[in-house]
Amino acid sequence: MMVTCLLLSSIWTAARASVQVLNRKVESVQAGENITFSCQSATKEDVIQVTWQKEVDGAEDNIATHSVMNGQKIAKAYVSHVSFAHSQLKASAISLHGVTLQDEGCYKCIFNTFPSGAVTGRMCLKVYAISDPKVETKFIPSPDKARDSEKMVGMSCSATGKPAPKITWHLPSILQQKPREYHIEFSNQTVTVISNFTHTHSKILQEYPITCVIQHPSLNVTLVLPTDSLEQGQYSSMALAIAIAVGVLVPLTSLVLLICLLLLRHRRDPERNPSWPCWVGVPFLRVPQNS
Repeated sequence: MMVTCLLLSSIWTAARASVQVLNRKVESVQAGENITFSCQSATKEDVIQVTWQKEVDGAEDNIATHSVMNGQKIAKAYVSHVSFAHSQLKASAISLHGVTLQDEGCYKCIFNTFPSGAVTGRMCLKVYAISDPKVETKFIPSPDKARDSEKMVGMSCSATGKPAPKITWHLPSILQQKPREYHIEFSNQTVTVISNFTHTHSKILQEYPITCVIQHPSLNVTLVLPTDSLEQGQYSSMALAIAIAVGVLVPLTSLVLLICLLLLRHRRDPERNPSWPCWVGVPFLRVPQNS
């Protein structure tokens, strides 16, 4: 009995070792890129069919098959972004084009051999995603109306990715403070990370560079805090005040001028102003006298 168990164990070990996975056991790729999985049968037995599968919720979903009898076949759900990169019975490879987050998981290459049966190779795919890295500044209403002259500036850095991006700030010593951080999780396993803080607007923001560092497996980027938007904000506030002043003064001035013209015309019209003598503006006539 013990000899039989040892024999079966050695056969199972040999079967597992008879498939060589020609890429890393765990591959990492950024969403939108392509990836190729390759397997090779190390056994001298005849291969009848090669099957590629994906593990989905504890079950296996057929992706593609290749056999002498039926040739190459790709399942309908995968035909749009999966193709055979190499299609020999002893060595097979498939490519995934435009990888998405849904492609993450583990894959199997199964060689159906005769007479031993199926031998399997297994590999996994890790998909990273990053989008919308940005940093911005803007004026925000001051909570203290008494100090409204000291405008508050909001500084924000954000990015969406899988896994969640890590955000840090490089601040001058005078601005050292702990930013507030928020995480928003989505159903596609991506996370939006927002890091922000506020500070009283001053020349410090123009004199010292402030940078936001976004770290992610597929992206490491440093973004410099823009200060031109603050200057534009000041100019726009001034422009708005000028526009309001012009919008009020021009119509008011026009109205005053119109009233003055009407009054002047009214004073010069004898029919509308009987207090003026009726002979004003009429030629002088000599009246004859009776002797």
